[in-house]
Amino acid sequence: MPESRAVRIGTRNSPMALAQVDRVKAMLADRHPGVRVEVQSMTTSGDRWQGSLSQLGGKGAFTKEVDAALLADQVDLVVHCVKDVPGDRPAPAGTVMAAYLGRDDVRDAWIHPSGVPIDRVPEGTVVGTSAVRRTAQIALHLSLIHTE
Repeated sequence: MPESRAVRIGTRNSPMALAQVDRVKAMLADRHPGVRVEVQSMTTSGDRWQGSLSQLGGKGAFTKEVDAALLADQVDLVVHCVKDVPGDRPAPAGTVMAAYLGRDDVRDAWIHPSGVPIDRVPEGTVVGTSAVRRTAQIALHLSLIHTE
């Protein structure tokens, strides 16, 4: 019996994306025993860029090279972290979001060197994060954003 070609999965070379690929591989193995999977991870322009993502075209900088590999038939499917997928424009022509993994625990971690809970942090506290979403959530929680 001839050996079948492996399913090639393209993804971003980030710990979260690779963990999600591991979940996809396990699901494929469970439903299709004996399937061979090859993972082709790549560092994207978003990973290499040190400036503001808006200068690079937004979140799509984390997905465009992986999507290009799919469109060039270098991979059979891609696994993206949904947080990396731009929500303000359609998926690239010729692609479709065919499946989603079940959602994991949505809670983030709050770590303070003295163990102070987030609801007791004084107004004006500086919090370090590079995530726009977390910055907004923390700022609202800590009353750092003033609305008029």
